[in-house]
Amino acid sequence: MYFNRSHKHFGPVFQNRFKSILIENDSYFLQLSQYIYLNPLKAGLTADPLNYKYSSIREALGREPLRFLDRDIVRLVGKTESSKKAYENFVVEGISKDLSNMEKLFENEEAILGSARFTTSAQKKYHRKQK
Repeated sequence: MYFNRSHKHFGPVFQNRFKSILIENDSYFLQLSQYIYLNPLKAGLTADPLNYKYSSIREALGREPLRFLDRDIVRLVGKTESSKKAYENFVVEGISKDLSNMEKLFENEEAILGSARFTTSAQKKYHRKQK
């Protein structure tokens, strides 16, 4: 309220800042994480996703202690050095991929990432609850 009054702003200060996405399974989650970790490259903030200081990718790869990431998220990367290297390679491979389908998730209010069957089913359930 103080910020709004002092800056003549109306409504939530952080409106539309965060996005919730329904994800079918871990493989789709990994695809989304690839897109997120590559955003600083797309924005021209860094040339290497591992060097972007505001990224949690180093935590995911076990190079820094966990401060932001949940252990359940890190388990998807794996505990072995080979699984961590495979995940790192997966993220880097995304640099040359067209990830525009991921960008679309952030355009819609109803964001669902998964197979066509999962997406259709989730949309039907969402619309039933809206009635």
